[in-house]
Amino acid sequence: VGAGGDGTLCAVAQAVIGSGCAFGVLPCGTFNYFSRDHGIPADPAQAVDLLLTARAHPVQVGFVNDRMFLVNASLGLYPKMLEHREIYKRQFGRSRLVALWSAIAMLLRRHRHLRLHVDHEGTMQEIRTSTLFVANNRLQLEQVGAAEAPLLAQGLLVALAPRASGRVAQIVLSLHGALSRMSDADNVIGFAFRRFTVTHPSKRRRRVKIAMDGEVTRMQMPLEFRVGDTPLYLLKPEADVAALNRS
Repeated sequence: VGAGGDGTLCAVAQAVIGSGCAFGVLPCGTFNYFSRDHGIPADPAQAVDLLLTARAHPVQVGFVNDRMFLVNASLGLYPKMLEHREIYKRQFGRSRLVALWSAIAMLLRRHRHLRLHVDHEGTMQEIRTSTLFVANNRLQLEQVGAAEAPLLAQGLLVALAPRASGRVAQIVLSLHGALSRMSDADNVIGFAFRRFTVTHPSKRRRRVKIAMDGEVTRMQMPLEFRVGDTPLYLLKPEADVAALNRS
């Protein structure tokens, strides 16, 4: 059983996956995207009751190289936003409102864009973007209005990358996401996949900041994003109850 936010749950789940043990969750984080997406109650007493009665169901996980993630993985601007958010949280406390204000403040700054080579299904594409975001969470994708959200149920992950643009365009794009209208934005590259690889045009084995489930670390390129070969067996409500609990 893991108790905490998405990052803590991911650390415990990485030790559990492939062991033959079921994984139980007590959500104690700020956003709790993993537990909410699977219909696990936020109330601790209800979550404990669920652990005693639920069956284990296989759920999909994602990997970046040999590191697992439950909700999302990203590089570029998003990891910087998470680091900035932690500074705000230490000053103003942990809440979704504090997280929102820290993100807005970060977007108002000037940022360098990434140049990345993306190899997907044998096709190499160079993109310039502020951030590459890979999602394994339908709730999070639905909240920003990404049209690719239903594809997660087909055993795929979803990648989103806004094309390089100025600060005003980035703020407009963020507003699209806040209004659940990301699919209306014409400057976002989005695709579903089982596996793809990211390299730097210089071909050097660069180390880059990458965020996985809210935790920031450094990893060496190339980065291979993929659907996990083995599912995580999660103690969760049946599908119809989970749909009612998801919020």
